[in-house]
Amino acid sequence: MDLSLDRGSPASVYRQKQLKVGLPRYYMVLAFIPILLEAQLFTNRLLTHLVFLFLPIQTFAQSTVDLENFNSAYLEYGNTRDSNPEMAREAARRAYSIGRRIFGEANERTAILAVNYAILLQDEAESQEVLDEAVTIYQEIFGFGNEAMIVPLSNLGQMLADFDRIHLATQYYARSLQLGKAHLGENASKVGAISLELGALALRAEQFDTAYSRIIDARKILLSYFDAGSRSNLVRANLLLGDYFLKTKQYEQAVEPLLIALQWLSRYPNANITLQNRVALIEAYENLGMSEESTEHCLSIGSSQRVRENERLRPLYTVALDKAELAEASYKGDDLRVAFTVDKEGFVRDPVVIGNVDSEILKTHLLRAVRKFRFAPRFVDGDAVVTRNQEYVFRN
Repeated sequence: MDLSLDRGSPASVYRQKQLKVGLPRYYMVLAFIPILLEAQLFTNRLLTHLVFLFLPIQTFAQSTVDLENFNSAYLEYGNTRDSNPEMAREAARRAYSIGRRIFGEANERTAILAVNYAILLQDEAESQEVLDEAVTIYQEIFGFGNEAMIVPLSNLGQMLADFDRIHLATQYYARSLQLGKAHLGENASKVGAISLELGALALRAEQFDTAYSRIIDARKILLSYFDAGSRSNLVRANLLLGDYFLKTKQYEQAVEPLLIALQWLSRYPNANITLQNRVALIEAYENLGMSEESTEHCLSIGSSQRVRENERLRPLYTVALDKAELAEASYKGDDLRVAFTVDKEGFVRDPVVIGNVDSEILKTHLLRAVRKFRFAPRFVDGDAVVTRNQEYVFRN
């Protein structure tokens, strides 16, 4: 299990939330036009939840040819979306074009087909144009500036964020936030949730001042609510605040929000979000020179894993070699390897440089760096054990 903290990726820990049905990524129409919906589950990756609505063909199809062509295009889109973007983009374009005839211009399914196509367009201006077509459809359905537009706009933002279209995602979330404040009030829980999404996007874009302001605003709002959704978002707000402090190297300030989040997440000790919460705390403590405080979290992570005797342990915390150190050592060879033992508390013991490294300066830097690493120790029959013959590779 790779527990390295991958903050900012669409598969990151900070997109894990309570079960929430989001905007469907694509609709697949087969013999009876089953519609494919997707839900975002409590996990650090998007999983698919299929709900089939069997509708009579004559409800939408203008001709058998249209239906067959639509089926073909959408199956191709679904099969190539993750493996062949160019082919998927053309298939999505065809599906959108045919879908407009099948479903009609002012139909939510047509809007979703537009979104599918827009997200695959590389030119942001062209993508924006097609997305605005989708928004226009939603406005025809729900009404311009209506409260009902809050969710579709947020869903557009979420889907764009999942595809790393940060700038566009921010625009649609911002429009949703504006409507939320106008219809629900400045301190509504939904306003807090949308502010949190905007904070997360700003953090991914390294717009740190904006991120901090959005996250703090969201947390202040969410503190007043006690429903499950708001509590879950409050946990995420603390995780994001901790992440902000880590990214801005304010390690002491990072500890408090991360510990607050852990108070709630500790009831799910083996969940990935809990384990990565602990990884974030380890990063904060190690940078503060508080290695003993990290040990509790190294042990907790280790106890949740099943690691075979001959399996390589992966570090929870590493220290990178300074490029200047390599230049100082005039080293231009292969990757650098260090062997060592991991003790019962996840500390590195007895590191040794492997291979033909003549520079004593380089060896010193390598050993100094590895000694700062922290690991989750291997557990056998409920007890942490020493793990020998471990190795780490510094890529040159």
